[in-house]
Amino acid sequence: MTDKRQFKNKSNFGMFRQLIKFELDNLTTFIDEISEYLVNKQSQIEDGYDSALKEYKENDEENNFDPFQFFEDDFYKYNEVFPKNYYNPILLSIYGLFENWLKKLCDLDNKRGFSNIKVSDLAGENYIEKSRKYLNVVAGIHLEEADKNWQRIKQIQKVRNAIAHNDSNIKTDKNKDIDKQELYNQLQNDIRIKLNVNTGSFYISDKAYLLDTIELVSMYIDFVIKELSARKVVAKNTSMPYDNTGWGHEKSEQIINGVIHCLNLLDEFEARDDKFREEDLIGNIKGALGGIVWDSTKLYSFFCDAHWDVEDRKLIMNEKKEGFEKLKKIYNREKSS
Repeated sequence: MTDKRQFKNKSNFGMFRQLIKFELDNLTTFIDEISEYLVNKQSQIEDGYDSALKEYKENDEENNFDPFQFFEDDFYKYNEVFPKNYYNPILLSIYGLFENWLKKLCDLDNKRGFSNIKVSDLAGENYIEKSRKYLNVVAGIHLEEADKNWQRIKQIQKVRNAIAHNDSNIKTDKNKDIDKQELYNQLQNDIRIKLNVNTGSFYISDKAYLLDTIELVSMYIDFVIKELSARKVVAKNTSMPYDNTGWGHEKSEQIINGVIHCLNLLDEFEARDDKFREEDLIGNIKGALGGIVWDSTKLYSFFCDAHWDVEDRKLIMNEKKEGFEKLKKIYNREKSS
């Protein structure tokens, strides 16, 4: 029979990563199709203009008439208006998906019960800032390992903000010249973005900018998923405020080994036919059960956040069910005090 626990991670972070990949693949396909359409239209217009110019030169050598006025609107439409109306909003979509995915990853982690703190409980201007704070402070992820990618994301975030909040214009400080605006150097040096140095307006002209953004987002999401997936349970309480995971493993193994020892004693009992077998079984199995109760009461006290005492084992061994009820009352009193 297949052990379904092997699929546990895939049902959480792994499955979520597959969903993200599916959405990014669809978005990439859409960008490619839009780009192909624009490139074809731009090529058709350029070919039409070149043909018209050649014809006019052949038939009107004296005036050297330039037919550009007949193509100007189409040039403007397919080289500026359409890219701006397609590519700029796609960047907003990518960024919005990234923000949503980061928050959902934090929510998935929160449901694992490591902490009661949620992303929505944290301070920040947006969910990316809140999620980053959750990952760093609550989940304990060393985000500096992906700092290079994060710095690039922050630069894209500035472009996104200018599109979303300033109508695709870098001029946010009216008292400064264009070349003194924050985004001027970044956009002026990026050949994939067209910047009007007179008005400050800009638009993404090359799909490569969007595809690079998708790759960057994908890498950062992969990093977060990898780190969250590797996050392990830390066992601690108020009286033992350090990681007791190893101690818990040890006690659990001792209990299991104790049960196995009892099972072996029963097998030995069934294999024997001498008159001392019952006496040996009773003596040996009581000793083995005493060890099991010793370790199990220690674990029980730990998870009840209560103080364990050697008398706790005696309560179980001597009074059985009644002793366990007494022990629970003792631990509950300690928890409430």
